[in-house]
Amino acid sequence: MNFSRENTVSFLLGAGFSAPIGYPIGKSLNEYLLNSKNENIGFPSEGSLVINTDGSKPEFGYKSSHQINFEFCCQMMDYYASITKDFDYEKFYDYVVNLDSTEKDVVKLAEPFLDGTNTIHSLTSGLRKILNQLVGYYLRDKDGNRYYDHQPFLIGKYYFGYTGIMNYISDLLMNSIINIHTLNNDLFFESFNRTEFLNGKLCDGFEELGSLYYGELSSISRKFKVRLERYTGNYGTKLRLFKLHGSRDYEMFYKKEGFLIIPDVYIKTRYGIGHTDHYKEVINEKGVLEYQNSWINYHGDFLTGTSSKVLRYNEPLLFSNLFEYFKTNLEHSDILIIIGYGAKDMEINKMIFQHFNFASKKIFIIDPYPSERLIDFGIKLKAKIITKQLEDINNLDLK
Repeated sequence: MNFSRENTVSFLLGAGFSAPIGYPIGKSLNEYLLNSKNENIGFPSEGSLVINTDGSKPEFGYKSSHQINFEFCCQMMDYYASITKDFDYEKFYDYVVNLDSTEKDVVKLAEPFLDGTNTIHSLTSGLRKILNQLVGYYLRDKDGNRYYDHQPFLIGKYYFGYTGIMNYISDLLMNSIINIHTLNNDLFFESFNRTEFLNGKLCDGFEELGSLYYGELSSISRKFKVRLERYTGNYGTKLRLFKLHGSRDYEMFYKKEGFLIIPDVYIKTRYGIGHTDHYKEVINEKGVLEYQNSWINYHGDFLTGTSSKVLRYNEPLLFSNLFEYFKTNLEHSDILIIIGYGAKDMEINKMIFQHFNFASKKIFIIDPYPSERLIDFGIKLKAKIITKQLEDINNLDLK
């Protein structure tokens, strides 16, 4: 990335940024997960979570191994909640990653789900895939939206709940490089690219032109292949988005080399394309063009778990690049603005302390109801804490 002499402003967005539009955070998301056993969701043999368009429960005429894993996951969440008295899905994810399948209580909970094909190992190893899909299912706004590319372009610089902060960002764009780092895997911030605030100026390191990657889109018994963006790491505008913990629409494409399946590149999928319906244009051994299918994904790739996600920060095809940008952006920034972040991610906190010159540069923390943890974090960073709603932020607040 080339830096100019322009002013550089970095943002760090946490889950609280998406809260005004209705995304569940903290306690609400945990409650949704614990109640998922009562939802009309199903898991067919291919393993991806589905629900009928009318909201009813899908009937497949059989119970797939993934459906059994889901029912076991619900039992495990209830069990974990009973022993911790304070269910937190990220801590539960860490618990699942390090689960001892020989633990007496785990064996007892697994017994009703065991048969000729399901073993304790298959049940416990499937928990992470189920949990990630459940989290992705519940990450939707108050109107049920997860994708926003169907919405018309918004004329006029007004957006209820966000008018103040987005006008500030729009004004900054005239004279500044802006780096938006977000820990959220929803697609809400990207939706502002279809508004007069950002006016299409947002880039995220993914590019469609020249891509060899496609998704298969079904519509009324017809199927079409549409070109997909892949991660190139090119950031060509002054407004740059870095989704540090991944995104619901990021997926790894796995290529075939003989009998091996090897990670190839990160692609960005689109609404209506199944997780197994991704293809790459390749030249086969006969010199003929064909589409190679990547069929092993169940869900978008976003990081979960308080400590499990940190283990993936150094993965080379995407996350290590994003975090190198994060550290470099912090070092080059004149201002850091933190919004909706609870300061619970110790590794993120560490990077801020190590790579941003908070002793001589400005930090602002925006949170209408800051926790004691966040206040203490702000004091250590010598930050100005602004207890206002994003709707009401103005340029003078961030001077």
